[in-house]
Amino acid sequence: MLKTLYIRNYALFKDSRIDFQDGLNILTGETGAGKSLLIGALGLIMGKRADSSFVFLYDEKCIVEATFTKLAPIIMGQLKAFEDFDIEEDEEIILRREIRPNGKSRAFVCDTPVSLQVLREVSALLLDLHGQHDNQVLLSNDKQMDLLDSYAGSEDLLEQFKMQLKRANELASTLDELIEKDKNAKQQLEYLNYQVKELGEADLKADEEEELEQELNLLQNSEGVRETLNLATEKLYQQDVSIYSELSELMEALRKVSNVNNQLAATVNELGDVLEKIKDASFGFQDMLETIESDPQRLAFIEERLGMYHTFKLKYQVKSGEELVQLYEGIAEKLLEYESLEERIKELRDKLELENEKLIGLGLRLEEKRQLARPELERKVDDLLEQVGFQKARFNVEIERAYHPQGKLEINGEAVRTSSNGINKSRFLIQTNPGIPAGQLAQIASGGEISRVMLAIKAALAEKSSFPVMIFDEIDTGISGEIANKVGDVMRLLAKNFQILSITHLPQIAAKGHAHFQIRKRVEGEQTHSFVQQLEHDDRVNIIAQMISGDQPTASAIQNAEELIGQ
Repeated sequence: MLKTLYIRNYALFKDSRIDFQDGLNILTGETGAGKSLLIGALGLIMGKRADSSFVFLYDEKCIVEATFTKLAPIIMGQLKAFEDFDIEEDEEIILRREIRPNGKSRAFVCDTPVSLQVLREVSALLLDLHGQHDNQVLLSNDKQMDLLDSYAGSEDLLEQFKMQLKRANELASTLDELIEKDKNAKQQLEYLNYQVKELGEADLKADEEEELEQELNLLQNSEGVRETLNLATEKLYQQDVSIYSELSELMEALRKVSNVNNQLAATVNELGDVLEKIKDASFGFQDMLETIESDPQRLAFIEERLGMYHTFKLKYQVKSGEELVQLYEGIAEKLLEYESLEERIKELRDKLELENEKLIGLGLRLEEKRQLARPELERKVDDLLEQVGFQKARFNVEIERAYHPQGKLEINGEAVRTSSNGINKSRFLIQTNPGIPAGQLAQIASGGEISRVMLAIKAALAEKSSFPVMIFDEIDTGISGEIANKVGDVMRLLAKNFQILSITHLPQIAAKGHAHFQIRKRVEGEQTHSFVQQLEHDDRVNIIAQMISGDQPTASAIQNAEELIGQ
C-alpha cells in the first residue's frame, strides 16, 4: 500500500504530507484547490516529465516522495530482480523525485539514484493510475487486447511471441536482402566472369609493374651503363695505375708515421676502410657488367607487359598494378560469394520456415488462452455492469484471427498477418439495452458509460492484477444519483483487494471511503498554499453535505450525508 505521500515545493503544495489508510481513500476539494496537482505529483513518482514551471519557490528544489509498505511477496520478488538498487525483505520502498530550479530532475529508489526508466518500471509495479483520459484509451483495440491478456494471464506467453516474432522478422529481412543480392548477381555474373577471366589470364602480380619499369630503364640505357661501368672498374682497380694502387702506396707511407699520433693513426685506419670499399665497388661493377646485355626480345616483352598494365589501369580506373591485383581478388571473392548465394538462400528459407512454425505455435497457444478466458471475463463484467447501473447490458469480447492477403504466416491454408499482439485482433462490444445490436464502445457508450465500463473491467481484473495501489481520477464524470451510489459500492468492493485512491466530486462515492481527505487552499501573506487534511467524522459529514447542497449545507443535506456514510 501507499503509506505516505510527501510533497514539498511542488505547484501550490509548499510542504504537505499525506498518510493514507488501507482500503478506499477518498480525496475531495473545491475546483482549483489542487486535486489535479496531486495527481501531477503522483505522475512525477511514476516517471512522467518534470517541468520547472511547477516549482513553487524558484530558489529551492521540489521533492515528491512516496513510501510503500506491506507489499505482496510477488511484488517484492519483482523488485528484488532489479540490479539498480538493493532492498531487504520487510523494508519500506521509497520512491523519490527531485526537481532542481533549473528544471533538471533526479530519481531515487530506497535512496539509491536510478534512471528515469528504472523509476517508471518500479512505479508501474506499485501504482495503477486511471484518469478521465483513460476512458479514451479503453476505446483502443490494442488496449483492449492488453486488458484481455491481463485477465487471461497470458503476458509471459505474449512476451515469448514478441521475441519469436522479432527473430523471424530479422531472419526474413536477411533473406529478402540475399534474394535481392542474388537477383543483382545474376545480372552481373556474365560481366564479372569476363573480368575475372581477363585479369586471371594476365597473371598479375602486385610488385611486377614497378620491377619491370626498373628493368626497362636499365635495358634502354644498357650501352651507356656498360661503358660507364667499364670505365669505373678500370680506374678504380684494374689499371696498373688505378685509384686503388695509388691509395695503397699512400697508405704504406702513412702507416710508417701513424704511431706518432693517435688521431693520425685513426685517420689512417679510416682510409684503410675506404681502400677496401673501392675494391669491393670495383668487383660489384664487374658483376653487374656480366648481367647487363642488350636483349631486344626481353625489351619487347617488358614493353608489351607494361603496356598491358597501362591498358588495364585505364580500363578499370585504378592507379597501380597493386590496385589491379586487389581488384581481381575482390571480383574473384564476389564470384565465390554469388555462387554460394542460392545455397545460403535455401538454408535461410528452411530456417525461417522452422522459426515461423514456432511463431504459429506460440500464436495458437496465445489465441487458445484468450478464448478460454473470454467467457469468464464476459460473465464477470456483465455482473459488475449490473452493479454499476446497467440492468440489461451485455459485454462481449470478440476475438478473431487476423487473416489478411498480405500476411506472412499461413494457418490452415490462409494467410495471417502478425503483430506485437499475436495472430489475433479483438474488440470489446457492448449491448446497453435489449433490442439494440451490440457495438463497439465508441459507438454505443457515452462518456459516463465508458467510465463505468472501465470500472467494471478493472474490478473484473482485480483478482488477476498485482497492483497494490489503484488511483481513480474523477472517473465518475457523467454519472449521479443511484448510479453513483452503485459505482461507489464497486469501488469499496475493489478496496477489499487493493488500496484505492479516488478523487471524486460525487457525495455518493465520497461517503463510501474508509478514509476521507480534503484538499484545501489557504493564503499566508501574499502566497496561496494547497494542503491535504484527513477528515474526522463531523468534518466529513459537513464536507459531504456541502457536496450535496453547497457551501452552507441545509439540515436535510447534513442528514443525507449522515445516511450516506451510514450506508
